[in-house]
Amino acid sequence: MPRDPRRDSLYLTDIVSACRTVRRWIGSYGVEWSDDEILQNAVLRQLMVIGEASACLSEDVRATVPVIPWREIRGFRNQAVRAYFSLDWAIVQEVVDVNLPDLERHALTMLMARYPDVAAEFESREPRL
Repeated sequence: MPRDPRRDSLYLTDIVSACRTVRRWIGSYGVEWSDDEILQNAVLRQLMVIGEASACLSEDVRATVPVIPWREIRGFRNQAVRAYFSLDWAIVQEVVDVNLPDLERHALTMLMARYPDVAAEFESREPRL
């Protein structure tokens, strides 16, 4: 049975939404977000969503933006799930501060290019900071 190409739009939407959720949460806490254990775990959960959605994207979609380290995103998700207690929270903070903004921008660009109708609906209902 062939893969439904619309699935990629759902995964891209999950990625952008999770990036925005993290940005919104972090924006309300400022630089001290990593001192809040509940927020840390909530952010980590969103990063796991991003990793899972990235793993489920078709190779065709991932190939359109080779600058995104898809393998590392999936690897981070696997590390977070399987070796949670040995996570280096400094790396989590770096992922959030450095990598998430670029990922959000690239994923939204892919969504708009491939699925403009989904992107338009998504943009109309998602708050931006």
